Amino acid sequence: MATLTETRTAPPTISVADRPSTLTIKPIAPFAAELTGLDFSKPVSGSLLKEINDIFATYGVVIVRKNGPTTDDQLIEFARHFGELDSVAQHRKQGIGCRVPQDEIFDVGNLNGDDQIIDLSKDPGKVASGNGNSLWHADGSFNPRRTSLSMLRAVELPPKGTGGETEFLDCRAAYADLSEEMKNKIDGLVAFHSLVHNRKVANPDSPLFKDLEVLKSPLVKHKVAQIHEPSGRPTLYVTSYTHHIDGMDLEEGKELVKELFQHVQQDKYKITHHWEEPGDLVIWDNTSVLHRATHGAYEGKYRRDMRRVSVFDPSSYGFGLNSKEDYWKQALP
Repeated sequence: MATLTETRTAPPTISVADRPSTLTIKPIAPFAAELTGLDFSKPVSGSLLKEINDIFATYGVVIVRKNGPTTDDQLIEFARHFGELDSVAQHRKQGIGCRVPQDEIFDVGNLNGDDQIIDLSKDPGKVASGNGNSLWHADGSFNPRRTSLSMLRAVELPPKGTGGETEFLDCRAAYADLSEEMKNKIDGLVAFHSLVHNRKVANPDSPLFKDLEVLKSPLVKHKVAQIHEPSGRPTLYVTSYTHHIDGMDLEEGKELVKELFQHVQQDKYKITHHWEEPGDLVIWDNTSVLHRATHGAYEGKYRRDMRRVSVFDPSSYGFGLNSKEDYWKQALP
């Protein structure tokens, strides 16, 4: 893998201006666009797949209004074109109920196994998870093998104005705006990521996490500054799961993480996605953007059925600096 310094002068974002006219792109931000013309009921040809990959390389967030996949199987079939899919099989083994039968579907709505709205007063685990997801994060950064694309499908939405928006941050633009001094400082640095860290920060008073110590919980390692390989552009990879820097004094490393994390959270890097209708689909690249869920008045009152498929990162950064053997042991049945 080339070092970040060697690739600092990255090629420009892939141009989609001269691509075939099968699809229509409407940019809504430098790193986000609405996509029309994709028929999820039809097979994806090789030329169409290349066209879609070029779009994903340019835009970290791609929004399909109304005309997304109409079934979970359609979503799964489409996602398989972009790599191996993550699975909830481990959840089932641990006795965690899964409302949706397909292992590839992550049920991230507010409905329980009986298809009823979850009573948050009786489910502290769901509250803790929701609070954790409301912090800026990249899906799977706390895993030895991280996530690239996430595809989130709206099956049922609460009334407009009751919350539930999804927000995104542009990590490539955030990296570009760093000072040269900071770029040089973080080049080659490796950070530790922890699910427990995210949950403790998001739920400071929760008895579920108060006795857990981050340094004694599972930790994985990913580089702080990376090349987003599909576009060739440098990017930051610091999320709410990021705890400290490998080889650096603990407190000094935590302060550096905090500084970088605050930098990327500036409003100039942010967009807010308002879900409008069932059938909406949002696809984002966790290796170049951060995202967060938002709370709202719908919670505990209105149904919100959201289903996600996650694609493992096929790039050279996919496993970070983690042991592939440990991942395969974790993933095997």
